[in-house]
Amino acid sequence: MLHGKNLWLAILPLLVGFAAASAKAQPVTTTNYASAQQVESAFRGHSFILGDDNHIADVRAPDWSADRSVKLPFWFGTGQMVPPEFRPKKGDYYVISESWIVRKLADKELLIRAGNKLQKPDAVLVTTKTRYKGPGMILPTIVQYSGTRTFTREDGTKVDIAVLEEVSLPAQWTKGGRIRPKYARFKVNGAENLRWTF
Repeated sequence: MLHGKNLWLAILPLLVGFAAASAKAQPVTTTNYASAQQVESAFRGHSFILGDDNHIADVRAPDWSADRSVKLPFWFGTGQMVPPEFRPKKGDYYVISESWIVRKLADKELLIRAGNKLQKPDAVLVTTKTRYKGPGMILPTIVQYSGTRTFTREDGTKVDIAVLEEVSLPAQWTKGGRIRPKYARFKVNGAENLRWTF
């Protein structure tokens, strides 16, 4: 057991290590995300191509050159586990990725699990042009956070669930071949249907 002087001798290297790590820490930089006007004009009702960055969604319209893109945050949810800098703001745009359909709620509403790899809280996805035919994973989609809706659980308790409105059509499949079977099948209005092969 450590006492007095020995305890301080054990703690001192830790304090020196923390101070050295703090001195080497890089300054925090902020990301310039796409404006509402950019998102609405380029992606509303259209598909897009998602880049390979796992931290910030790098998105571009299919007719843009490979060096032109805009950045959007990924959706992490609204819960207490979400760090304050990633908590959503009503009206902001996000990309949902690796989200799963739980069940259909209404004609144009789905209960989904959307978030990051550590947690996937429930959310309501309100679709506009995309009609999902059944369960499965959702291809990345640009959404707009419109607040929360209160639901009553079977035990009578109430829970607030995030509501996400579909902005874009699902992202184009860029991994070659047919879209994998784990993804939910869907159809969309018009010629956009030609962009996905299941």
